[in-house]
Amino acid sequence: MHNDFFSTVTEIIHYGGSTFAALVAMSVYMMTDGFFVGNWVGVEGLEAMAIIFPITMVFGAIGTLFETGGSAVVSEKIGEGKKQLAEKIMRSNYLCAAIIGITIAVVGNIFVEPLLQLLSDSPDEQNIINLAVMFLRITLCGVPFLLTIYMTGAFMRCIDNPGHVFCLVGTTVLVNIILDALFIIVFGWGMKGAAIATVIAQISGAAIAFWYFKFSRQKFSNSQGFASFAYIFQEIKIGAGFGVATIMMSCIEYFLNAVILSYDAAYLLATVTVSNIILSFVFLPLNGLDTGIQPLVSRLYAARKESHCLRVMRYGFFLTVILTFAIYVVLMIFTEELMRIFMSSNDPITPEMLIFLRAMFVLQPFVGLYTWLSGIMAALEDEWRNLVISLIPLVVQVPLIWFLPKILPIEYISLNYSINDVAEAAVALILIRSLMKEKGISFRKIFKGI
Repeated sequence: MHNDFFSTVTEIIHYGGSTFAALVAMSVYMMTDGFFVGNWVGVEGLEAMAIIFPITMVFGAIGTLFETGGSAVVSEKIGEGKKQLAEKIMRSNYLCAAIIGITIAVVGNIFVEPLLQLLSDSPDEQNIINLAVMFLRITLCGVPFLLTIYMTGAFMRCIDNPGHVFCLVGTTVLVNIILDALFIIVFGWGMKGAAIATVIAQISGAAIAFWYFKFSRQKFSNSQGFASFAYIFQEIKIGAGFGVATIMMSCIEYFLNAVILSYDAAYLLATVTVSNIILSFVFLPLNGLDTGIQPLVSRLYAARKESHCLRVMRYGFFLTVILTFAIYVVLMIFTEELMRIFMSSNDPITPEMLIFLRAMFVLQPFVGLYTWLSGIMAALEDEWRNLVISLIPLVVQVPLIWFLPKILPIEYISLNYSINDVAEAAVALILIRSLMKEKGISFRKIFKGI
């Protein structure tokens, strides 16, 4: 038992630890623009980033969809000893990344301005919208490279090199930080500089991905061509829950921004940006840990090693719980200090801003439970339960965003996030039990002997 514990935790750290570190680095990547914009562009820059965030979430949704589904399918084929097929599936994914990314860049530049103009109903808000449109027009050009980075990270884990994920993301983050400082502080390019830095960093990450599979020891074998697109459709079905959930959150964020502006509370948009950055430090590391474990669970389940698979689930749960509560304590105690990181000393932090942040985080520990449960569903290649969970925010958050300001001050509107966290965790717990029953596995066995 004692040896099982240490061997399993070591295995989890091997698979999930580097992905955890990589997504912590990705959190820093998301934080970088907010830090430089908030301190050197000002509150209007942060408000513009709140307007931008729902659209950038869509890019991440597509990347997460292929990352989650691709990781499960490729890991399964490797576990079955079909390495050449796995390589062809990876090639097909990169082809899809190019096609989808270019399409988004072209179509996005056509519709981004009309979409954002819908939020503006006063001259004071127009400058915020103009900043947001300018930023997005530039960053849309980097979407094909961003999707490539997502996919490469997933495939690095699949071929037993999860440590390389951190090198890939870490290099991208470092380039973004250096260029943000150069373009915003030295050149004084403001939001435009942040956007250009982001695209160049994404291009550098894609270049590393190309080198990794073309010239490194992990280059593709002598097999040629692409796999059937039936595997891509299989990936889409597996990752649809994560992808739809993120797109749903994008629409909800857009609605939230519209409601805040309708109550003449534009000052809260800067808080929305800060909260989104902080939430990235909550969700991405948790997702990194559980996403990193997914290929291991998929492989063990495909190899019919049930007891080993259950041990990985069990200790993954404990690591997730510990991390969740550690983050929660920091969020609730150091709320003001965290917010000050992203705002210059000339911009005041009001009590309303702090209430907004704390109301959002008050039930945050449930995020860890939901993330762990969703990760298991994806690892077991569930095709519809994650999709069901992804629809919960539509049922819970949208009515709350409309209703809460009618009975409470506008800053309490962020309670919709906390209530939704509980709802998602409860539904995920019900669904995972039915999934494991279908697979012939007892959910209770995960915690056997505890």
